[in-house]
Amino acid sequence: MSIKKSEYSRIMTENPHKSNEFKLVIAGLDNAGKTSALIALRQKYNFYERVKNLKPTIKIDYSSFKFLKTFRINLWDMGGQKKFRKIYVNNPIYFEDTDYIYYLIDVQDEIKFEETVEYIHELLDIYRALSYSNEVIICFNKFDPKFRNSEEFLDRADMIKKVIKSQNKDIKFVFYNTSYYDISSISKAFSHSLNSLLNLDDIDDGLNKLVNQFNCRYAILYTDSGIIISDHYIDTMDIREFEEKISNKISEDLEFFQRLKDENVDIDDRIAFSTDKTEYVKKFSILSKNKDNTFYIGVSTTVSNINEIKIELEKLRNILHISFT
Repeated sequence: MSIKKSEYSRIMTENPHKSNEFKLVIAGLDNAGKTSALIALRQKYNFYERVKNLKPTIKIDYSSFKFLKTFRINLWDMGGQKKFRKIYVNNPIYFEDTDYIYYLIDVQDEIKFEETVEYIHELLDIYRALSYSNEVIICFNKFDPKFRNSEEFLDRADMIKKVIKSQNKDIKFVFYNTSYYDISSISKAFSHSLNSLLNLDDIDDGLNKLVNQFNCRYAILYTDSGIIISDHYIDTMDIREFEEKISNKISEDLEFFQRLKDENVDIDDRIAFSTDKTEYVKKFSILSKNKDNTFYIGVSTTVSNINEIKIELEKLRNILHISFT
């Protein structure tokens, strides 16, 4: 749904900023992949044809969804064509009450790097005037799996990162490499902001204990909609090993959860055996105030540890219950 300026006041009146309301602004130049990333985040699979046939966003595309059946997340997908960018820059009201801003940069489009840096500086000036204090989340988008180890693409991202940080030392930034060919990368980026709504200390401690006590490659807590609530990894793993052994597995799990949800299939757990590690996923349903939230915890460990891990996961169920009730 596109939003005209005259409609802004009505929307903000109907949806005033409350503790359970959360506004995310998704900005960037045209063709940076903003809408495609949001589609991939929600749909998880069979979205490629839809993305291929997308038309440019006109002005602003407004949508919302429930997070953990408690928070309403309002997404403002800002069309990136130059004529629309002028409208936003001249009307800072569009950016009021932003909880987090995501800025997507097409890392494949080297020709537009100067233009995208100029635009983010215009937006940052607006947010300074609005006393925005959270991190600005920058996604080097279209950083597809085939480019993960490309020195050229890594250098591109590093160059832009240095320019932005050096000219905006008063702003806090977080950087992610994202691609809709790697759902886990998008989920990780969006989890950064949504997790600020939660108290994760006890959950983080529980997952960290699993990794250290049972030499797990990873331990990850997901919502049933594919948002990563908390994740811990073995300390000795380098970034290349993470990309090869974990990122693909996370994307497979996220697609699997979405299919279960779409097809209304109920499972309690799943186990998959591989040569060196065993992948185990456990489902948890936490009832709170008549709201049934579903979570999955995925771990990768040796088969000999599975039974002990199942016992530890029941302890985590209690932590989840306390944290989300």
